[in-house]
Amino acid sequence: MDELERIAAAFPDLRWDRARRITEGWDHVVVVLDDALVFRFPQEEPYVQSLAREVAVLEHLAPRLPVRVPRYDRTAPDGSFAGYPLLPGRTLQPEVLAALDAPARAAVVDQLAGFLSGLHTAPVAGTPLERLAPVSLPEDQREVRAAAAAHLPAVLSRQELADAEAMLAAVDALLAERLPAVPVHNDVYSRHLLWDDDAAALAVLDFSDMGLGDPAVDFAELHEYGQEFVRAVHARYTGPKDPGFLERSWTYQCWVGVYMLTDHFDVGKTSWAIARETFDRVRRGR
Repeated sequence: MDELERIAAAFPDLRWDRARRITEGWDHVVVVLDDALVFRFPQEEPYVQSLAREVAVLEHLAPRLPVRVPRYDRTAPDGSFAGYPLLPGRTLQPEVLAALDAPARAAVVDQLAGFLSGLHTAPVAGTPLERLAPVSLPEDQREVRAAAAAHLPAVLSRQELADAEAMLAAVDALLAERLPAVPVHNDVYSRHLLWDDDAAALAVLDFSDMGLGDPAVDFAELHEYGQEFVRAVHARYTGPKDPGFLERSWTYQCWVGVYMLTDHFDVGKTSWAIARETFDRVRRGR
């Protein structure tokens, strides 16, 4: 049964004229009906199991956050997929942010800093956030190291391999430290940020990788927008800070550069061109 048949079976009262299917994400197939409703279908069992938690966590957090987030209002009877009203806006790619005028860019900074501050300081005890597990970075690191050893020697130069190893070793060092553990989105990057020009409002999508972890991880892929932007968000951020916060965020961003290379071979969702572009960017430094 395809996704449209599953929607019709789960919600027989629902009618639509147009549907589009989005498969570019890593872990979900997304179906958008009439540019009004979004249904997310987890593709792996861990994401199916965590869907009810995601729905509950977002319903709990939404009133406390200064940004728009998905508010699921339809969950399949078997819990295998769920839907929410479409959030308006365009994907906040670096070129989109760069083209905004100064007041709009300032609004993005303020709202993003407010979102991260609110999320990272949200009380856990006695709330749906108690259901969050520690982030999977240790397991991910083991998988990336194995994939790097299997695939990267054939496609990287000796110096590039040495740089990749240094990036992975830096994460090994972080994993050996005692770091803060707060609620984190764990996948804050341009494809999960929407900017609504008309309302001057930011939306944050895809909380399926949410967990308890180092708050610096949610700043990692903000480096895609440049150091001035990262520092501006950090300056307005009122969550847990320490002297090594931004340095750790850069270490995590470098790790993403290696991860993207290995994902190209192991999963295939990342094109080699995009993976290579990300790795080359972090190699160039800040």
